[in-house]
Amino acid sequence: MNEKFKRAVIFSGGGTRLMIYLGILAALEKLDLKPDLLIASCGGSFAATVINAFSDHFSRKEYLKSEEYYQFVTQTTLTRHRKLSEIGVFSLRKVFATQKAPYIEDIFNRYIVEMPQNLAECFPSLQNVQFSKEIPTLIIGSELLFDPNETGQARKDKKLFRKVIFTDPETALRLKPEQLASDSDCFKDSAVEKASKIRSDFSMLESTRASISDMFYVQPAYIQHQYFMGGVIDLVPMELAKNIAKEVITEKKQIYTTIEESLIRAVFGFSANERLLETEKLISDLQIDTTGIKVDLKGHYLEKSINWKKLELDFSIPKTYPQFREDMEMQWQYGFNQTIKSIKNG
Repeated sequence: MNEKFKRAVIFSGGGTRLMIYLGILAALEKLDLKPDLLIASCGGSFAATVINAFSDHFSRKEYLKSEEYYQFVTQTTLTRHRKLSEIGVFSLRKVFATQKAPYIEDIFNRYIVEMPQNLAECFPSLQNVQFSKEIPTLIIGSELLFDPNETGQARKDKKLFRKVIFTDPETALRLKPEQLASDSDCFKDSAVEKASKIRSDFSMLESTRASISDMFYVQPAYIQHQYFMGGVIDLVPMELAKNIAKEVITEKKQIYTTIEESLIRAVFGFSANERLLETEKLISDLQIDTTGIKVDLKGHYLEKSINWKKLELDFSIPKTYPQFREDMEMQWQYGFNQTIKSIKNG
């Protein structure tokens, strides 16, 4: 029952990288490297949900090119915190604050993107998706160990977050407790508890809603009377993957920006870039290089930028449905091509 999986692939974050992950999976299957385990965090969890929802590459791709998904993208609503006088000033303060999560941050009220607690409101086609036995899937999230009324208080070495692994009951039985604990040096003095928890009573959309709830971007998920937040707590869970799979395939990730680094430090109390270097040292069996995505797909990839006229954050959203479909096709092809190239060069 506890035999290792043959091959795991990690889809590590990026809410705008969904099509790229679908292209990666299609290329792996073409090269006879089909994974028998998906590990997904943040935006990668939504890609995993689509993979579990549909049985073939064409149907998965068509869903992310559908009117349903297009409406979700184009109807994205930003809160008042998009203003540079709000999130901009706040972020700059965190850049100069070098302490590791000295306070319990108010992630409940300070966030940029409005998103319903129940994702079925946005994605009715996915509302009944459950973890599939065809492709065992682990989704990474985090459980909050504090309540909204504690925000603003000094942390005083209190652990604020616990990593949660969402999966199905059958896959949960294959995970040993000793495989889940992390000995990462980065987490030692952080706000992250060493032990992890397995939850097998959540649907895929519930698990995804928890995993995509990155601090200051999306409000934490409130599910079954508990608060959950994003997979950024362990974006590239290499220790977990190597403990439960014989072979691990990952992306080569870009380093975090100064602001991203400072916000993760303020909330979780560890350095995201140090953690990234730590996972790089564990070296996966195959890395797919997507670090050039912003250049290679410029103009065809959803990016955040600053609207200097309005002094606020903005997102580059396709203006027409045909343009959206073309962009999504290019993203899928990029993931497919980069996988083929990385494997041939590797």
